Amino acid sequence: MDMWRARVAAVLKGGNAEKLATHTADGIRIEPLYQQIEGARADRASLAPWTVLQRVDHTDEMKANAQALEDLENGAGGLAIVLKGADVARVLQGVALHAIHTRLEGGEVLAKAFADYVGKQPIDPARLSVSFGLNDAGPVNDLLSQGFKGPFLEADGRAFHGQGASEAQELACVLSQIVGALRKLDHLSPDTAVGATLVANQDMFLNLAKFRTIRLLWARVLVTSGLPHSRLRVHGETSWRMMAKLDPHKNILRATAAVFGAGLGGTDTFTVLPFSITQGLPNAFARRMARNTQLILLEESHLWRVADPASGSGYVEHLTRELCERAWAIFQGIEKTGKLPEFDSKNKSSDPVIGTNSHQLHTEFEAAVESFP
Repeated sequence: MDMWRARVAAVLKGGNAEKLATHTADGIRIEPLYQQIEGARADRASLAPWTVLQRVDHTDEMKANAQALEDLENGAGGLAIVLKGADVARVLQGVALHAIHTRLEGGEVLAKAFADYVGKQPIDPARLSVSFGLNDAGPVNDLLSQGFKGPFLEADGRAFHGQGASEAQELACVLSQIVGALRKLDHLSPDTAVGATLVANQDMFLNLAKFRTIRLLWARVLVTSGLPHSRLRVHGETSWRMMAKLDPHKNILRATAAVFGAGLGGTDTFTVLPFSITQGLPNAFARRMARNTQLILLEESHLWRVADPASGSGYVEHLTRELCERAWAIFQGIEKTGKLPEFDSKNKSSDPVIGTNSHQLHTEFEAAVESFP
């Protein structure tokens, strides 16, 4: 460290080394150099690859079905269905539900429609891997009686992130939802009651620390509440906030950094938003790039083969520890007052830079979409 300081002083020619330090949106100080730090392990529940999910969002149900089958045939391990009032039987025609993970993002309407569809199929609901994504516990008992095993409620950080929440604020809001879900479904095991969704942006190391942090916060909640240890199903999705509309192909790079951080941080499932999603309904090429961004990191880079690769890294351990403490403090404030923190609206549009605010194309490429919004 002393040798490093001497070299820095020589390079700066007497300048203040303080200018090398930066700060996150939460005010966490980032030093230019770290030594090894021992921290709490944030292992995944099992040493297995995270599951590649692909959005099912085409408003034409037959086209949505064709896209879903193509995604599953070409590497996706599950589907994130975001169509609220869709005919589930048409959308899922030919889909082997027992062989994939299904994530429902259409609230109670979609959850009931999915359950009705499964009830008419020769499928044991207990063998399915399904995240129901519910906000309310109303349908849970019916789903349990049918044999589904959850998780049923979802603590979702995407809305908070979209409003400008920082990393610690997003974690705190998700944690507050988790605790609320555990209170509503206190007769169920924690992992059956609730799952968590976090956003991943282009800041790879902050993503890594954030996904590690949610597992440590989950463990703290279980210990504080006297609940038995159980796994938390964590889902990640690339940030809408970071997606540029101009020169959108650079969104592929942003998504790669996002998946890299979330994958190393221990996400269980992940959805990459196609790079052209801000321009309209993504076409087959954009969807293929979304799949392959994850598949290359899984199958060629083998990111999943180490349970907690950042353990002991001074930089990441520092970020994780600071995010834990700040998120916990914000969470306690939410519990005490019943009010969410104030989000910085400037964060909502501050992410995309290269290709949007700098180095713009003289002529934009043709949009990789099927239809414009």
